[in-house]
Amino acid sequence: MPDTAAGIAQSPATPEAPLTWNILCVDDEESVVKALRRLLRQGPYKVFPALSGAEGLKIMAEQNIDLVISDMRMPEMSGADFLTEVATQHPNCIRILLTGYSDMDSTIKAVNDGQIHRYIQKPWNNEDLLLILEQSLERVRLERENKRLLVQVEAQNKQLQGMNEQLEEKVNQRTEQIRMALAKLEKANLQVRDNLNSTIRTFYNLISLNPHLGGSAAVKTGELCKLFCLKLGVDKAKIRETQLAGLLAELGLLGQPAELLSKPIELMTPEELTRFKSHPISAHVALAPATGLSGVAEIIRHQYEQLDGSGFPDQLTKEQIPLGSKILSVSRDYIYAVEGKLKKTRTSSQGAIELLTMGAGRAYDGELVDLLPALVSRLTSEQALSDNEHIISLEKLIPGMLLTRSLLNQNEIMLLPEGHVFTEETIKRLKAFEETERTPLELYVIDRSKAP
Repeated sequence: MPDTAAGIAQSPATPEAPLTWNILCVDDEESVVKALRRLLRQGPYKVFPALSGAEGLKIMAEQNIDLVISDMRMPEMSGADFLTEVATQHPNCIRILLTGYSDMDSTIKAVNDGQIHRYIQKPWNNEDLLLILEQSLERVRLERENKRLLVQVEAQNKQLQGMNEQLEEKVNQRTEQIRMALAKLEKANLQVRDNLNSTIRTFYNLISLNPHLGGSAAVKTGELCKLFCLKLGVDKAKIRETQLAGLLAELGLLGQPAELLSKPIELMTPEELTRFKSHPISAHVALAPATGLSGVAEIIRHQYEQLDGSGFPDQLTKEQIPLGSKILSVSRDYIYAVEGKLKKTRTSSQGAIELLTMGAGRAYDGELVDLLPALVSRLTSEQALSDNEHIISLEKLIPGMLLTRSLLNQNEIMLLPEGHVFTEETIKRLKAFEETERTPLELYVIDRSKAP
């Protein structure tokens, strides 16, 4: 067995990833323990030797051990019995068993009783052993990071709930909306769920827990990205990357204040807009540990680049911007427009296309914008308005207009539901209400009387 640890790939340190990992090596043969110590000493590992299972359990009671390597055949306490105790007392510790070819029956029992993560046959190959350690500890790091992110989200939710007791009903409504969005997402993901790994699902769930992000808008953006790729004949791997980039495009907005996320882009101050558009960098950093998503991270990072090189964050020109980023830019802003995240009012599908057409050649790739009309008609989840939405006062309201957003009073009590078609009678009642409350009403409507 070579006495070297050359070739160990060391993951970059993060707040949740230790600079060194604590590894316990247990074998009744001191020469084996020494061989493991020599092999691991050049890597990011601190090795604790033990010549018996009892000694190993004592060390684990005193030290925070990340991973255990144990021999199978040991006197008094076998490796299987030792690792069973480790699984009971330290369930989060990775357990690896060293075993010989003649120990396979015992190995199978150890896998079942001791919940062994991996087993390695003697004599081991140094490179294989180092790779197994790296993969196992990467799993530990990802689990810890996921737990940290979940704790962070839970803390943010508690903080939001404690801000104002009057917000409780809104929180309940938004929670129900999130549940519905996740249910729709689950249905939409039937076609792609085999391709989504646990890391992707975790990131998406974190986005969807924020009432201002994710949900159906993320699904629609990803779906439109996929339609673009299919139309352009992109290979399957790039289709998957681009669709996932659409799904996770808002990952970097986690942690941004609610008042910023709830504001349409056109109403943001220059300072707010700069802060908002920095989110692709945050997403790129968050996705960095997931090497299998490096292509997705690159697409998300460059979604705000401009064709003339004046974009953000790297001032790439048209030829330098990844195709997936160009597709994401068009798909994202189309969905933003019809959902009212670009402007205060929502647009129809045609209105969104006209809006993006004005930016073609500068903010958006003109060839992609030209494909929009044919592709948006194929969106399975598309529910765009039939015409552009307008905000009007009660004085300008006429019979036949369609209410596009539920009308609520100051106490969040619904006066009229979304989809209501105004009549002389309802307009009369609203005027009486406005005179009584002395509060001007702001109405989001479509004027169907102007429709051809």
